[in-house]
Amino acid sequence: MWVAFFLGAAALGWVLCHPVSALLRRWKCWDRPNYRSSHTEPTLRGGGLAAVLLVAGAVAAWVWPVDRLLAQAWLGGLALLGFVSWRDDRHGVPVAVRICIQTLVAVGVVLAITGRAAPVELILFSVFALVAFMNFVNFMDGINGLVTGQLVLLPLGAALLFGVGGDVTPLLIALVLAGAMAGFLPFNFPRPRIFLGDVGSVPLGFSCGVLLMWMAVTMTDSALYKTLAVLPFYFYLEGSLTVIRRLCRGEKLSHAHREHFYQRLVRAGWSHARTTSWVWVLQLVVIALACWQIRVGWRVEFLWLAAGLVWGGFFAYAETVFRRSQDERTEGRK
Repeated sequence: MWVAFFLGAAALGWVLCHPVSALLRRWKCWDRPNYRSSHTEPTLRGGGLAAVLLVAGAVAAWVWPVDRLLAQAWLGGLALLGFVSWRDDRHGVPVAVRICIQTLVAVGVVLAITGRAAPVELILFSVFALVAFMNFVNFMDGINGLVTGQLVLLPLGAALLFGVGGDVTPLLIALVLAGAMAGFLPFNFPRPRIFLGDVGSVPLGFSCGVLLMWMAVTMTDSALYKTLAVLPFYFYLEGSLTVIRRLCRGEKLSHAHREHFYQRLVRAGWSHARTTSWVWVLQLVVIALACWQIRVGWRVEFLWLAAGLVWGGFFAYAETVFRRSQDERTEGRK
């Protein structure tokens, strides 16, 4: 039944992409390559709106009856983030305005999930983590299928773990989110016909983050939230390391760049499909490790260490490949 539900959401997501792409073409929403781009041809931007609409419908249908406060905060957040991100796609919005709106919606959903009685430290940490996550998702939507595929695997992995001890409603939302992104995937990989755009990546990153927090709070086995936390490691680790690298160089974080590890692999000559496939495979490894940890009863710290080694090894390899390619180019000019 769950497989059929996922496939149904994927089919509906795929169908919705067609009218959305027609509207984007009519409104001339083209992403034209620049020095930061990993693409060489103008491509429609904003196709993630189809998945956002599907997720919003699922929240209204299933979350509203069981938790009206969370549904209101979630839907209000999607509306605000969608509007600001659409404006940013079309005309640009100051970074400070975007961060303020993101923080506002994050506070709303965190309070709805944790309650006002939660420790202030927990609320502040959760807000920071959610704002960081939606921005990291947005930053990494730079090559074909990478973020789209991750937003299929993350909710599916969460559904597998949550099935061990949880309510049915978050599971339904996870399957809708994963299915919506699976329906969008053929438009974005291996050849990109549409990009998610900020209007897609920011609200969808927000929704994925909200889903993980909601699952962590509602799991019947309270220890499982530590296992669930390993799923978004890729975004936090790659995003944080890239920010640190740029700060050490004295670069402004608001400026466009090509310093993510996946971008360095593409700059080194890897295809988008090859780079994306590596990330997908490693995410599947992390999900498998998380399922195994639950099965055999590992200490969760060992799981975190294993996941850190998986992604750390990938980043080290990417850096090695990039530097070797730069050395070869330097030698070729001599």
